[in-house]
Amino acid sequence: MLGEVFMLGERLAGRKDARLRRGLLFAFAEALTIAAPYALVLFFIRQALEHRLSMRLTWWITCGIALSVLLRLAFSGGAMSNIFIAAHALMGQARIRAADHLRRLPMGFFTHRRSGELAGVLTTDVALVEDVWSHTLGIFASSFALPMLVGLGLCFLDWRLGLIVLAALPMALLVLAATTPVFVREFEAVLEATADVSARVVEYVQGIAVLRAFGRHGEVYQRFVSAMERLRDALIRADVLPSPLLAVFGFVVEVSFVAVAYTGSALALRGSIQPGVLLVFLVVTVGVVRQVADLGVALLMLRASQRALGHVDRLLAEKPLAESSARAASLRTFDVEVDSVSFAYEDTAVLDGVSVSFPERSLTALVGASGSGKSTLVHLVARLWDIPSQGAIRIGGVDIRDIPFEELHQHIAMVFQDVVLFSGSILQNLLVGRSDASREEVERAARAARAHDFITALPNGYDTLLGEGGGTLSGGERQRLSIARAILKDAPIVLLDEATASVDASAEAEIQRAIDELVKKKTVVVIAHRLRTVRRAHRIVVLDKGRVAESGTHEELLAKRGVYAALWQEQERAKGWRLAASATPHADKG
Repeated sequence: MLGEVFMLGERLAGRKDARLRRGLLFAFAEALTIAAPYALVLFFIRQALEHRLSMRLTWWITCGIALSVLLRLAFSGGAMSNIFIAAHALMGQARIRAADHLRRLPMGFFTHRRSGELAGVLTTDVALVEDVWSHTLGIFASSFALPMLVGLGLCFLDWRLGLIVLAALPMALLVLAATTPVFVREFEAVLEATADVSARVVEYVQGIAVLRAFGRHGEVYQRFVSAMERLRDALIRADVLPSPLLAVFGFVVEVSFVAVAYTGSALALRGSIQPGVLLVFLVVTVGVVRQVADLGVALLMLRASQRALGHVDRLLAEKPLAESSARAASLRTFDVEVDSVSFAYEDTAVLDGVSVSFPERSLTALVGASGSGKSTLVHLVARLWDIPSQGAIRIGGVDIRDIPFEELHQHIAMVFQDVVLFSGSILQNLLVGRSDASREEVERAARAARAHDFITALPNGYDTLLGEGGGTLSGGERQRLSIARAILKDAPIVLLDEATASVDASAEAEIQRAIDELVKKKTVVVIAHRLRTVRRAHRIVVLDKGRVAESGTHEELLAKRGVYAALWQEQERAKGWRLAASATPHADKG
């Protein structure tokens, strides 16, 4: 079992660590130094009983015990330091591998996973393994070795009592084998309940403003409380249900002491053994019983760590976006061609045989009703989702599946409708666009994005710290920071996913001017909700129910009187809409 846990942990970390095995060797050596004083005391008692004890011999036995204690301290330190460092190093590497794996997974993976659950795998589960390995592996090694060594040594003193001591270990392990499935099942429920609580906490904190606005604070809070109660109940079950079997385990361990005492007393009364020998057995058996009990706890905790490692293993087993092993030639042109691409979210078709091209150094707009597939198409171009086997997307004539991820993402800048800002300063958030950019380059990009003025008006300018999500900034300000990042990146392909969909008219004008700076001399694809913002596009592609319905310039599409013209007319009529009072207030009769 220990080998399975090691192999799984090292496989998840992607490497082996010699310190782990070195630490176990130190732990076995520690067991020898723990057993040594027992052997010396036994020798001392036998010499005393045979009236052959001398001061010189007593001195050497005392020195031997002292040396054993010093060696035990040294071996214990070696075991702890090596195991601690190895456990944290391996699990730290497992975290990094899991985080790196997450960025290579298709976006469909995240639609079915709550962020709190994933955070729980990378934090709670891995931290549990670190804690168990650090504090349990050494105990397991020494607690397994010591009863065996002491039991064998006692057999030389009296084989009958020695066999009783040795029998305690396999009998206890048999009972423990029956306990383990119950413990593991309930512990798995604890891990699942913990992940659910983590997800509920994230959901509750992120949505607290919305909950207050809609007066649903209590309802969601109650769901959070229910998750906490499920965790409480799972913890109680994990402690209570295995208890009867653990009590049997404890009984089997303790009964070995009773058996030694009873059998030894009977032998002593018949004169088969000396009373001093019985005393040695009783004293030593107490230590053996304690070690076997520690071994049982260590085994259960190692099983628990194996379940936690299984969660990380399942995460790493998720199929990432496929990447060709053959390195494509460096791209020289950046026109984008979508060739007969169909795509579905599980069983829901979103794109059906779409073929469209986005010429280099031109601006192409994607428009259409909600759910027509605009965002999906853009995400496929950026390879946030994997492309199905039918159809292809090419950049400069090269299939994007043959372009290494790092290179592909160097050539693409995206501005999302929902801006993601990270905890840290504004400068750090802008450097996400290009980490090696100088302060002057960052400020130049911010000016181009019409963001410099509002940044410098903040108390600490570019060093102003943002909370999670940048909640202290307006929607327009966050969007301009996003555009500034894209300008700083200076990628030849720019994908804009409804960048002005949720801002007011004033912010939209500023963002539109920022976009004009961003798209100069680039291959640009814009998803537009407001058709007036893309009238000057070189080409407008209209998607309808996952297919290309029509394409052309603004004027050409209006003349066709098709889907685009209908959308245009609908938006023009909506411009005159005003919120009217539902009733005329009564005149003041005062």
